[in-house]
Amino acid sequence: MRGLWRIGLLLFAILLVSQFLKGQDVHYSQMYATPLYVNPAFTGNHDCDYRIAANYRQQAASFTIPFTTYTAWGDTRFFPKFTNRRGWFGLGAHLFYDNAGYGDLTKVQGMMYGSYSQGFNADNSLYGSLGVGIGVTNRSVNIGNLNFGDQWNDLEYDFSGTSLESIRSNSIFYPDFNLGLMLHQLVNDTWMYEVGASVSHINRPKDTFYDSEDADENKLGYKFIAHASLQYILTERLLIKPEAYYIAHEGAEEITFGANLVANVVELNLHAGIWYRVGRDIIPTLGVEYNKLTILFSYDINVSSQRVATNYKGGFEFSIIKRICARTSTKRKPCKMLEF
Repeated sequence: MRGLWRIGLLLFAILLVSQFLKGQDVHYSQMYATPLYVNPAFTGNHDCDYRIAANYRQQAASFTIPFTTYTAWGDTRFFPKFTNRRGWFGLGAHLFYDNAGYGDLTKVQGMMYGSYSQGFNADNSLYGSLGVGIGVTNRSVNIGNLNFGDQWNDLEYDFSGTSLESIRSNSIFYPDFNLGLMLHQLVNDTWMYEVGASVSHINRPKDTFYDSEDADENKLGYKFIAHASLQYILTERLLIKPEAYYIAHEGAEEITFGANLVANVVELNLHAGIWYRVGRDIIPTLGVEYNKLTILFSYDINVSSQRVATNYKGGFEFSIIKRICARTSTKRKPCKMLEF
């Protein structure tokens, strides 16, 4: 029985590795805390002049080596005179590091983002944004830590055996291009909404460590994200922010929706929310905001069929976001946001 259990775990590990080698992107639970990753059109669209942030995520720690993700990003905006305060540009950058599983499958990506927003009415309470992202990705893997099917010897697995897999390189680089659109409307002093969509990997870069006839066909597929959010002031000290996200990539689909409630207490904004990744996770969220510094914590409670292995344990996520309002002139801030 012990031998069968060991073989079962090994097959499960190999299955995990094979899925990650296909190159699916990591998913976040706090999608609202990684706006540039969701849609380049969010670049420069906020209520201050500068925004800097960092995110950390760990998942699958309950049944395998944890997968960890680190990101750092920031953006700003500027208003050329020729736009006559009816449009503005955003500029941002995003650095991403992800390490997954037994093979130390690592992804490092640096992206530059640019956007242009155009107001559609006199006070720019209704505007649209177009954003683009251009970057370089490095993927690497520790081949020595991986196990392959041709290392089976009859009914036994030879851990010391050499695989004949045609691995071309354990480190590859490729360019990456993203595009996004977003529509924003501040309906009145009580509520606003945003809807948008983005597509990543427009150039479909080759994403493989193998050197074979099929290697040229192993290209990274398009990733589509559609999103919608609403902010509504319930009372003088209470705001609700429901949002929904749909992601499709490499044959996998993901729907996440929920809401954060923001309560103003003296000089603090306290955040509490509940989110659901359909068929997979329930995600409670807590946070605090002071002087335009927001800190958010969330935890994925796994309720999928994997809960037998995970014991309902999922992923921990942490975000810190700082907005910096350097300019005092309202003439430099044409886009209209909800004030709370």
